[in-house]
Amino acid sequence: MTGSTASATTGRWSAQLMWLLPPLFELPFAAALCSGIPEVAHQAAFGSPATEAVLLLALVAAVCGFAAVARGTAGVAQAAVGGLLSVAAGAVAAIGAGFLSGGVFRMLGLLLAHSAFSIAMLARATLRRPAEAQ
Repeated sequence: MTGSTASATTGRWSAQLMWLLPPLFELPFAAALCSGIPEVAHQAAFGSPATEAVLLLALVAAVCGFAAVARGTAGVAQAAVGGLLSVAAGAVAAIGAGFLSGGVFRMLGLLLAHSAFSIAMLARATLRRPAEAQ
């Protein structure tokens, strides 16, 4: 029985690691492009400094969501992290939609859409963890 608990814990965090990897690489890359290339900063939905801040805060939220899933948090902490991840996914999706709607940086919009989807999947995993335990 101990082996099944350990394998379940390993499976819980390793499956969610797949959802953490895209934001872990794509969000800092997009923030670096917004800060380093004036044309990208000009097309950013919230302006350069705010877009960079939103992207980096979404990265922190994704890491916190992964930690919450790996630890198996419940209660208020679970709801807070799930809500934070949902807001972060929406903000990243809005920035991605801004890049997709105009200009020549549509690939950056696709990367941000992919990250938003991954963050939303982390939010889903965070919010449904206790239901699976029962």
